[in-house]
Amino acid sequence: MNTSVRLYRRILKLHRNLPLTAKALGDQYLKDEFRRHKNATREQLTEFIQEWKMYADMLERQQEQGKDFGSYLSEDQLASANNEQLCQLYALHQEIATDSDTTKHH
Repeated sequence: MNTSVRLYRRILKLHRNLPLTAKALGDQYLKDEFRRHKNATREQLTEFIQEWKMYADMLERQQEQGKDFGSYLSEDQLASANNEQLCQLYALHQEIATDSDTTKHH
């Protein structure tokens, strides 16, 4: 089994421990991103796998330590993001905020 498939399965497994809404959002985002990178260049794929591995490692550490999931992005991380990534972050933020508002009203 290749590295990207193992990583994909690892992340889905880690997502099982997230709150239901975060799991659903995370799973869908993961699937969309892996589909988008199916035909990536070797350099793009190397960076893509590295970033998702860091995410999986962080999520695993947080779960082992019993901490809340997620982390804040540094100014450097935000500054290095391209417009597409910033749009994806904003869309994810909106989705979470909308879901949070819906949950509060029930």
